[in-house]
Amino acid sequence: MSRIVLLKDGQSLPYELNSFPARMGRHPDCNVQVDSNMVSRFHAQLVQVDGSIMLEDLASGNGTFLNGKMLEKHQPQPLRHNDRIKLGPIKFRFEDENEDSSSQGMIAGLDLNDGATSTIMGSASARGFGVFEVRPEDKLRGILKINQSLAGLIEVGIIAPKILDTLFEIFPQADRGSILLKEDKNPKAPKEQPRRFVPAAQKRRQEGDDESVRLSRTILDRVLNDKAGILSADAANDSRFSASESISGLTIHSMMCVPLLSIEGEPFGIINLDTQNPMKRFTDEDLELLLAVANQAAHSYENARLMQSYMDKQKQDKEMKIAKGVQRALLPETLPNVAGYRFFASYDAAQAVGGDYFDCFMIGERKVCVSFGDVAGKGVPGALIMSRIASVVQNTMSFTDDVAVAIQRINSHMCHNMLEGRFVTYILGVIDLDTNRITLANAGHMSPLIRRVNGEVDEFDDSTIGIPIGIMDDYPYEVIEREIGAEEMFVLITDGVDEAMDPNGDLYTKERVREFVRTGSSNPDELGRALLSDVRRHANGREQNDDITIMTFGRFSEGGAPA
Repeated sequence: MSRIVLLKDGQSLPYELNSFPARMGRHPDCNVQVDSNMVSRFHAQLVQVDGSIMLEDLASGNGTFLNGKMLEKHQPQPLRHNDRIKLGPIKFRFEDENEDSSSQGMIAGLDLNDGATSTIMGSASARGFGVFEVRPEDKLRGILKINQSLAGLIEVGIIAPKILDTLFEIFPQADRGSILLKEDKNPKAPKEQPRRFVPAAQKRRQEGDDESVRLSRTILDRVLNDKAGILSADAANDSRFSASESISGLTIHSMMCVPLLSIEGEPFGIINLDTQNPMKRFTDEDLELLLAVANQAAHSYENARLMQSYMDKQKQDKEMKIAKGVQRALLPETLPNVAGYRFFASYDAAQAVGGDYFDCFMIGERKVCVSFGDVAGKGVPGALIMSRIASVVQNTMSFTDDVAVAIQRINSHMCHNMLEGRFVTYILGVIDLDTNRITLANAGHMSPLIRRVNGEVDEFDDSTIGIPIGIMDDYPYEVIEREIGAEEMFVLITDGVDEAMDPNGDLYTKERVREFVRTGSSNPDELGRALLSDVRRHANGREQNDDITIMTFGRFSEGGAPA
């Protein structure tokens, strides 16, 4: 991947090079549009020849410069990683990730070059930030100044320029400065791939100064590995600055480079200052002062990051609270109230939102739909699929009360665009209040427990259970029809009930659910609430690891209905 980076006002604006030729100029049709009267309408262009990217001047009025050398008109010249381009007063940097060698892969957007031999002329440990052996009054004044300039800032993006502004006040001999920060981890990048350091801000005291960042790899390695500040009192004679062009061309006479350390003591950034005036070189005392100020700047960065994380968490919590309300609205507020039957349901998500689902509503005046499911997965992904099946069931059952037809349509719709690995174990039933018969289809869910009037607990045969919803379109689900006897009760649960764990990791188990149903109350409401309480007692304070949903319903004679 190649790009051209506009350097303006201490900031970097990248333009990815996806097609060629890529024209640069003032005209709106240019791929890289520049707002300057000193730049021609079609000033220059980038072309690709035999895989190499080249820069061509298009007979511009003020010329096109490559690394300080003016190009001849219509004579393309090859570009190398970190080459400097100038169109009139506008400066760019060319970046080519393919050309960026592995030895400098930790640094992005910099010109890193060294001679065969490099020696460190002066350094100071960054672990000693804030000590006051050298110029204590200057250190205190610098720390107070950086505190004042960064007070109240919580946006990480604007802290770096503020730090450079303050450093230019503290160090009047500084002509150029730059701050590099470790880039955010790319979630798609391999875990072993290290994060690079990229320029966060650049500043120059004079408008005509060279704006590019040019640092020594040896110095950067020393700063990062040793967590030490580096001083070069005379960069022009320092072997560490052997570069692609003479050091006299860079006019660096003195420089300082120090790390920004996190709370854990690991470098997350670098501050670099240099001076072009041979009469105002940096000293050891300046390095100590910069280390003290850098320590306070690092704390400000860490505080801003923590504050940003806190604010992001608050925003996320607020959004999750809204999502919780939206999901709750998808569940029924009330259950059918019909003579001879009692219905109960409870829902407890392990997180703010969950993937369990239930519904119970009237179809016409004499039929009741019972819909119950458990999405594979919990949290936000599970909640999204839960909301989808809730909508699908409501729409489907508004057109048919035939369970065989409805389960096919629901499965077909959920199979469409379903994410891989996401499915729903599901039970759909329709109760005919005139015949007291229930027609039911089971798509991969555990069988309902049926408590008879004599206390015995039955289940449907496992052979009647089909595959979960959302896996195979047109799957032939078996439909079962059964009479609901007087005083009989159905109990449906999700696996958050029988797989609830205590502090020792022991499961509640389905056998315990079955025994609780056998010996518990004959009132669906009382049994459902008591079962949930018993699961909580078993967990004994252990954090809920899955959504817990319980539905109970039963038929009772007019004289035998529970209170």
